[in-house]
Amino acid sequence: MRSLGILLALVLALAASACGGSSQPAAEQAPQDAIVLAAAKTKDAGTYKADTTASSELAGQTFEMSGTGEFDGENQRGQMTMTTSIAGQDLDMEMVYALPAIYVRYPPGLLPGMPAGKPWVKLDLEKLGREAGLDLNQLMQVGQSDPSQGLQFLSGASDVQSVGQEDVRGVPTTHYKGTVDLQALAEKNPALKDSVDQLIQQSGVTEVPIEVWIDDEGFVRRMKQSLEGAAAGSGVKMDLTTTTELYDFGTDVNVEEPPADQVVDFSELMGQS
Repeated sequence: MRSLGILLALVLALAASACGGSSQPAAEQAPQDAIVLAAAKTKDAGTYKADTTASSELAGQTFEMSGTGEFDGENQRGQMTMTTSIAGQDLDMEMVYALPAIYVRYPPGLLPGMPAGKPWVKLDLEKLGREAGLDLNQLMQVGQSDPSQGLQFLSGASDVQSVGQEDVRGVPTTHYKGTVDLQALAEKNPALKDSVDQLIQQSGVTEVPIEVWIDDEGFVRRMKQSLEGAAAGSGVKMDLTTTTELYDFGTDVNVEEPPADQVVDFSELMGQS
């Protein structure tokens, strides 16, 4: 079950890790204000599509991931298809976000103990969080079910600098670099303090380097985040870099949970093993 734990850690890291807007172009705003306002405006768009890539070093293994999906931040729902490369082997997965639950469809035969006719694994964040002593559901709510690990995390951005102009998917943007201070984030969002404090304690991470690309209308078009030396699971160290591109804001998103008779609970799988 070691591989199952590693994949779970990666899934939660990617899934957890997305008020008002601004008529002033991002390039004319103070860098930190530009990021905070753009994160809020992008969240207010409600729905969007996203392409995500990730690279991770975990438990001595290298993982590469890529995925594409659509998300409804207001209702905390979304879906994504994903390919994970492990030791030269490509594994295709599907994910459905219906917080506080995440459903994952792994390749046939990958996980031991999967019942016949039940290809989906349900991760109940409230239950797993209680077992881990961490409020995973609240942390996922911070992220608005966005695989970029949460637009709201950008409210803790500091030391932000503009580093130039770049096109993202053919759209002109301003590129920023900065750091999300998790302790500052907790201070700005008192309701998150307990969860963020637990995250810091368990992961050992207090700062998250970020890069953000913002278009002239004030939308976040690309985000890049890095977790270096974070503890995953039982103290296993993980380096994870995730890049997400957002587009097609305000489009219709229809997410359906898998049929109940095709789902097995993650805790049940763990009990069987």
